[in-house]
Amino acid sequence: MTPLEKKLRASLRRLGIESGARAIVAVSGGADSTAMLASLVRILKSEDLLVAHLNHQLRGEESDEDERFVDQLAARLKIACIIERIPVGEHARARKENLEASARRLRYDFLRRVAESRKIELVFTAHTQDDQVETIMMRLIRGTGPEGLRGIHQVRQLAENVRLIRPLLEITREEVIAHCRHYDLDFRSDSSNNFTGLTRNRIRHELLPLLRTYNPRFNETIARTAELATADQNYLKRVSSELYAAIQRADEIEIEPLRECHPAIRRRILRMWLSDLRGGLQRIELAHLEAIEELIDSQSGRLVELPYGWIARREFDQITLRRRSEENLESINLVPEQEVNFGRYRFSIQREISCQRSRQKEQNGHYFAYLRECNELDGLIVRTRIPGDAYLPSGGKHRIKLKTLMIKKKIPLSERANYPVLVTAEGSIVWSPGLPVASRFAGELPELPELPELNNKLSGKCALVTAEKLDLIEGRERPRI
Repeated sequence: MTPLEKKLRASLRRLGIESGARAIVAVSGGADSTAMLASLVRILKSEDLLVAHLNHQLRGEESDEDERFVDQLAARLKIACIIERIPVGEHARARKENLEASARRLRYDFLRRVAESRKIELVFTAHTQDDQVETIMMRLIRGTGPEGLRGIHQVRQLAENVRLIRPLLEITREEVIAHCRHYDLDFRSDSSNNFTGLTRNRIRHELLPLLRTYNPRFNETIARTAELATADQNYLKRVSSELYAAIQRADEIEIEPLRECHPAIRRRILRMWLSDLRGGLQRIELAHLEAIEELIDSQSGRLVELPYGWIARREFDQITLRRRSEENLESINLVPEQEVNFGRYRFSIQREISCQRSRQKEQNGHYFAYLRECNELDGLIVRTRIPGDAYLPSGGKHRIKLKTLMIKKKIPLSERANYPVLVTAEGSIVWSPGLPVASRFAGELPELPELPELNNKLSGKCALVTAEKLDLIEGRERPRI
């Protein structure tokens, strides 16, 4: 038994993977994946192993030769093989994406699709200790925090019911080659691995050999650093996750708990929040996190622009994260007995209802306005705020600017530009969700002893306008933009 097999068996035991397990084995044809496949066949003794190979079509005939080699290898081992071809170079150019990043994204997407279509929960890839060291060195050169020192994770979720396993992370490339020689295993060599124009290849062929002149066991030292960093990060992540769950509200996060917690925890919470809402941390750097932290002690309305058109903004006691919207909402007509959507709100109006009916109680995201019935309610319009908008609110003595009322009611600055305002066909403000009804349209009128006929006319009927915030209707969470 080779050192590779001994370490692989121990790794599988720790991971709880037993003989007979169904799994997909990602095989490129190189020494690492060839050695892993041959060993897994012997160790797991499973007839349900499945080989998956993605032809990236980056090296012409050489890529096609890799594909044929993997297909023949699987046939010799009597294992089913799935092969797919994707022109990775074209995908990278179309998305203006780094070639290596594009290849990695497409490769994992391919493995996920194969696993889900076959209902297989395990996917093996052949990353070794050398890959781990190269990855950590790349991150150090580029700049990284403690999370980056963890290197490649041995286990991660590829999909909801699919785990990606890297069982060779403690095995060196030297041990892989020795294993292939011991069993006389042929394998393919990727000519692009010798191209020193790529950072990873320069690290592999130039930097690491130099560092090993200072410490012959440099690989083991870095791998050990990754293990220690992983243990620390797992603990900090658990603490951060618990606090994050308590203070995060969809696209908002409370400021006071962030102010009170340690910077190491605070930045992890912010990373979780950004990742959840943006779908990842692409192009998010330490400078972005520091800028968001500065919002904690800034005034309401301050903002930070983030990559891909995202805006983090201080809004009263929260920081919000939303996409920058360049669209202006168009005005809509409010028709009785019909629901209409305006931005994040759904409006409806009922006319000629009894004013004696019980008042509905407003709650978060659900607003009601009782209006006196009059001809001016014909042709109501919902529009956005216009600079200078002002009106006399019910119970007030003076006209007040709509902007002032919104500030008093703590309507976030980011929402005010597209916040709905109900107006008559002539443009008079009637109501805005969460704000007082205009005095002249208020449904509850004072008694006027000198005008009993008018009192009788107005006391029987009124109109009810309902505005519901779409992302809170029926208890649904606010959609992540």
